[in-house]
Amino acid sequence: MTTQSAVKPRQSTDYSHLEPLPAPPWEYEMMQSKPISKFQELLGPRFQGEDDVLIIGPAGYLCRARGDLNLSGESFVPDDIFVRGVADPDGIIATNGYVIDEVGKPPDLVFEVASSSTGRRDYTVKREGYARFGVPEYWRFDPSGGEHHGVALAGDRLVDGKYESLEIHEDADGLLWGYSAVLGLHVCSDDNQLRFRDPATMEFLLSNAEAQAELGDMQAELGDTHTALDAERGRRMTAEVELDLERERRLAADARNQELQAELERLRRERG
Repeated sequence: MTTQSAVKPRQSTDYSHLEPLPAPPWEYEMMQSKPISKFQELLGPRFQGEDDVLIIGPAGYLCRARGDLNLSGESFVPDDIFVRGVADPDGIIATNGYVIDEVGKPPDLVFEVASSSTGRRDYTVKREGYARFGVPEYWRFDPSGGEHHGVALAGDRLVDGKYESLEIHEDADGLLWGYSAVLGLHVCSDDNQLRFRDPATMEFLLSNAEAQAELGDMQAELGDTHTALDAERGRRMTAEVELDLERERRLAADARNQELQAELERLRRERG
């Protein structure tokens, strides 16, 4: 799996002769104004080791052919893309964008995060454009809860060249989720936070940082448990020592009583 770090692909496809696409002029502004979706951070560990998987964002321009790129007009710059079955993910990253004709297939999934400046375009112009490109799944996440997209979470599946809305469920605790066949995961909005959930285990995916933090918490909890067990063991040992001392005191007292009884008996016999 490749995000923006290099992983050796199984095959070799040469992109070195291609000039990198220009960076979108508003890319820096977009990165500053949009909330972090954690798309790559959460999915990266899940697909680690699958070297034909590309996860990247911001993905640069997405177009069918370089000649279609209109820098001054309507263009498409997805927040995140997910692709399976590519021979050279790192080579695609080096082109600074995603040209469908060069890769040989459209992205399997495009993901957009809402902002005040791009929200409406995400569910109108971009929805129509990604359908034309043949992107099988298109997901939209609005961390404002729906202020910019109209809904907090939405997904579409391409059917006969047009998008059909995927069912979004709401659990009793307010969790919103829908199933992504591309990812094999539930895409979730959990208190306006992006999460992914494994349908088999119903456990949320953790980023590497979250997994390390959880491991640290478990180790700390285990340490606290060990400390508590050690303290309990110490209390039991102290109690056992005190019981032994009490038993020795009773034995000593019994022995002394027996000596006194014997002495009394001796004195009675002498007097009698």
